[in-house]
Amino acid sequence: MSLEKIREKTLSVKVTHKHVLATGFGVLGISYLLVLFIDVLNVFELRGLPGGIVPFFWNTLFVERSLIEIMQWTMLAGLIFTSYKIYQRASLTADTLNQRFWSLIAVTGILMLIEDSLNPRHALFRDILDLPWQQINVAETLYFGGLASIPAYAFLRYSRKVREHKRTLALLILGGFFYGLAVTISGPGHSFGVSQLGEIGLDATVAIGGEELQQAYEEAEQRIIDVHGDDWDDLAFMFTDHFIEESLELIGATLLLASATSYLEFLRRNE
Repeated sequence: MSLEKIREKTLSVKVTHKHVLATGFGVLGISYLLVLFIDVLNVFELRGLPGGIVPFFWNTLFVERSLIEIMQWTMLAGLIFTSYKIYQRASLTADTLNQRFWSLIAVTGILMLIEDSLNPRHALFRDILDLPWQQINVAETLYFGGLASIPAYAFLRYSRKVREHKRTLALLILGGFFYGLAVTISGPGHSFGVSQLGEIGLDATVAIGGEELQQAYEEAEQRIIDVHGDDWDDLAFMFTDHFIEESLELIGATLLLASATSYLEFLRRNE
């Protein structure tokens, strides 16, 4: 087969919302199975395989700049690209509502990708302004609120045609909901003891994994103290910040890309 035919076949492949959902939830599901079988059940006595101070897959896979977050970046990049493709199609037919809606969604995706990959809020609030912890939580709440106002405005002002396509609408709302949960945990949640979610999660794993897992957690807690001191994040905080929050963000990003892909499918069918 010639290179030109390979290129034509590659370009003819259409990614659907089902592909997006299968990829995002598939990666997340496999990661959960690794956590269950190795961290919790200690199959083949592989617990501690990742090594390090906190040698658990729920930390290794879900920590920032690791597999789950990189997958999230991929979904956000896909959201930006797909939103732009819809914008281009809408421009050809002078479809102002879709032009404005999907351009704002693309802008939101760009800002989300910058935030998730570069963490500019940490540099601003913690390094430059050096705010105390409570003020950081307030500032991050306002910061995320400002970011969320862009898609909220787009939805209220320009989403009439999108709302007519029920599948796209459902995926869009679900994606926003899961991202909203993640943002709540990351921002204002820390002011209201959100680490209790991590404690519940750790207790749930111990209920399955037994005393040996409890001992492994206690040893990890002691290593954290030995290396970083008493002021460092404990396991409950890490479980919340990594395993729970990053799970919600990947689910949200997957659903948002699926919504854009679903709408692009709809437009192609109605050409």
